[in-house]
Amino acid sequence: MSFISLREVIELAEQQNITIAELMIQTEIQQKNIPREAIIEEMAEQFTVMEEAVLRGTTSAVMSRTGLTGGDGYRLHQYAENGKSFINPVTLNAAANALAVSEVNAAMGRIVATPTAGSAGILPAVLVHALDSGKFPRERIVLSMFTASALGLVIANKASISGAAGGCQAEIGSATAMAAGTLVELAGGTPKQVGNAVGIALKNSLGLVCDPVAGLVEIPCILRNGLHTITAQAAADMALAGVVSIIPPDEVIHVMHEVGQQMPESLRETGIGGLAGTPTGKKLKEQVFAEKSSGCGPAKYQSAYEIIGPVMVGPSSSHTAGAVRIGNIARQLLNEQPLYVRFALMGSFAETYQGHGTDLALIAGVMGLSTMDGGIPKAKSIAEENGLQYEFTKRVLGSYHPNTVLVELSGATRTVKVLASSLGGGKVEVQELDDYPLKFSGERTTLVIHHIDRKGVISELSGILYQKGLNIARMANERSKINGPAITICEIDNQIGEELLTILKNEIPIIDEILIIQTK
Repeated sequence: MSFISLREVIELAEQQNITIAELMIQTEIQQKNIPREAIIEEMAEQFTVMEEAVLRGTTSAVMSRTGLTGGDGYRLHQYAENGKSFINPVTLNAAANALAVSEVNAAMGRIVATPTAGSAGILPAVLVHALDSGKFPRERIVLSMFTASALGLVIANKASISGAAGGCQAEIGSATAMAAGTLVELAGGTPKQVGNAVGIALKNSLGLVCDPVAGLVEIPCILRNGLHTITAQAAADMALAGVVSIIPPDEVIHVMHEVGQQMPESLRETGIGGLAGTPTGKKLKEQVFAEKSSGCGPAKYQSAYEIIGPVMVGPSSSHTAGAVRIGNIARQLLNEQPLYVRFALMGSFAETYQGHGTDLALIAGVMGLSTMDGGIPKAKSIAEENGLQYEFTKRVLGSYHPNTVLVELSGATRTVKVLASSLGGGKVEVQELDDYPLKFSGERTTLVIHHIDRKGVISELSGILYQKGLNIARMANERSKINGPAITICEIDNQIGEELLTILKNEIPIIDEILIIQTK
């Protein structure tokens, strides 16, 4: 299942007389070759993180790292309790849930990117709200998250889930559409009604710009999560009532992509235009950073957990989780204790890296921390303790995704250069390795093989992997010259151990070094 067409997803579900969630689960089993129970258990763990974030932000006033925002999830939850609201207090609690999760994210707490950190409040808000209603058992809620992931996969593959690439419509809009469709299937709606909910919700988000004040995932991101939670619920009810999206959802998704391409760069996560460009927005930016100074091609999304995930410390999936993963890949490629690193940032990374915590995330990554590590906010202190020196610069690095960084990392005996992009939702892609144009994501187990160029070496390599029962998902090779140094990248579907590396080195003596890379 490719998840590039919602029409195809709907038709397959109808033909097999199964839910979209079940279609996603079967695809996940086929791709990962792990038991159904394990796949569902992993999703249940994701839901637990969502619940914890909702609870934390609705029962206490969680403040952001900067102090600009915080406590609104708690305030709205308390206000709903007095029964004097214009809309149903129960519905208002769903909005409070979304504010709560977004505030936990802004405080660099643990959340699940769904599909990004900037839009991570909407799906948890409606699902926890549905669970609290008593109408749906927890097990059914967890299964419905596979519906959300299938819908998000189509949007990610057909358009974008990155604010830097498509504006806030790509983040908040996508999350709203995912939540609306998920609620429809949760309530027993048909696959066609799920599609209508996606179309209705996404149409209401077209043109939504990404204009974070001071480059932070706070203003207006947090409030948008709250308001669009109610939009998602309304869109679901419309679809269940029989309201049809006259423009098919696939076409709406395509339009979202076109609109995003036509948006000026100032309205795509750079923190320059829109609300960020207002006098107050500029003043807040000066305030925040005054305080601080004193102290690629389209992504190929395939797995449910590329949309429902990663579990991460915020505030931004692109700027924080993706940055951690890029730094982590560079650390694994260096393969020794890092002593010095220079980060050259471009585009949205360059404009907003301090507000989004990208500097902390990149440093954390090269220090070996994972996306969910609570030490990310303290990355600079950890670096100092471990003797890592670092610097940040801004550069134009080429025609890559706006969230791109060149990492030049050195240890005691070697240096590595990694040019990589954060594509949205925590997904990354290495563009160049030591000036070789080699692309890989690190999501699958990846062999990075340094060797001498020689006729037949690729055939030998693939033959050994085949004999060992390993499936090559993707392979790439670049050489400096004929019979000169070369690098081969093999992305493997299976888990591999050090014993395979020994076999490859023994069988192919021209191999200088093999590294196993996988993002954390």
